[in-house]
Amino acid sequence: MSCRTAQILALTILLPATVCGWTAHAEETFKLLGETEIRARVIGKNITDGSHWVIYLRPDGVLISGEQGQKWTGSWKIQNNKLCMSNPNLEALDCNEVWMSGANIRMRANKDQETFDAIVEKHRVK
Repeated sequence: MSCRTAQILALTILLPATVCGWTAHAEETFKLLGETEIRARVIGKNITDGSHWVIYLRPDGVLISGEQGQKWTGSWKIQNNKLCMSNPNLEALDCNEVWMSGANIRMRANKDQETFDAIVEKHRVK
């Protein structure tokens, strides 16, 4: 086998393996959180899109939200391993499963519903 043939063979075998390995590594693995994990990883922190809005979940059950200069307060609680938050447009609390991968948070009400994606970060006083 010539040196050139060996190089082509190596690229044919290694390149797809490298690309597939990179793709698998790039995908995020989200884990469903229970009550204890939600308290440890989300409560006392900000949930944000990074630039337009932020929700701060104070440890005392108060929710403070800000979006493009407008602020409102509400409440939150954990019920049946779901994070339930008040919403000014709804009378009842809006309850969601909480999934996390690193600082990325994904919430959804039920398995058949769309997800709501954001970032959890340390609370900053403004």
